[in-house]
Amino acid sequence: MGLVSSSYFADTIVGWLNLIINVAAIILEAWAVIHCAMQRPDAFTALGTPIPKGGWLVILILSLIITLFFGVLGSLFMLGLIGLGFTGFYLLQLRSGFRELLEGRW
Repeated sequence: MGLVSSSYFADTIVGWLNLIINVAAIILEAWAVIHCAMQRPDAFTALGTPIPKGGWLVILILSLIITLFFGVLGSLFMLGLIGLGFTGFYLLQLRSGFRELLEGRW
């Protein structure tokens, strides 16, 4: 009897952690899509990225759709993690580059 209740407790904790991770991933990916949509197309070429604005929008929107339907840790978890990796790269590298372009430090 004790084994069943501890298993239920562990499943509940894992379920809540999955929910928190998925909600955080959806928020980050939606933020990246909105930020990318608001940037000028020539800013991507000024940063020297080989992927233009349209390509980044497609990548970020696809990662958001995959996370919405399957979750980061769901059945297609590798696609979710790859999409989250692209989102992280965009937010950490390109977003800071856009900020430097706008502030004139570039």
